[in-house]
Amino acid sequence: MTEKLTAKQQVQKREQYSKWINRSVGAGVVSFFITMVVWTITDQQLVLFAGLGLYWLGAIGMGIGYWYSPVALRDEFEKHIEWEANQAVSAFIAAATIIGIPADVVLSTTGVYTAPAAIRGAIWGYMLLVLIFGAAHWYVKGQYE
Repeated sequence: MTEKLTAKQQVQKREQYSKWINRSVGAGVVSFFITMVVWTITDQQLVLFAGLGLYWLGAIGMGIGYWYSPVALRDEFEKHIEWEANQAVSAFIAAATIIGIPADVVLSTTGVYTAPAAIRGAIWGYMLLVLIFGAAHWYVKGQYE
């Protein structure tokens, strides 16, 4: 991090390390799904453990890419894109929680409709996510006051 890089070199390094990170994650995820298919066919646990190992190697490769990058890997535009995506996901989670939980409680209590366990689990999982976000927000805000 002590070396001075020109603007062009910074962009090249950013692209180089971003490729490394994306390829590491991609290879880990793809290899895990491939081994899941092979495991489903062969029912060999060793295949499943090998896939999990390859997945974690991809995660370690991603961490190494972030750790050793001499430049920031996200520029302002990418940060803005992430912020907009975060807003969209947060709005979806809020809507699903605000509408889903009361609907689940009322409909199942009255016997009109009982949601499948997967849907009910997802809605209540969103509620847990909202609570975790709220706690994290409260904690971080407290550090700046």
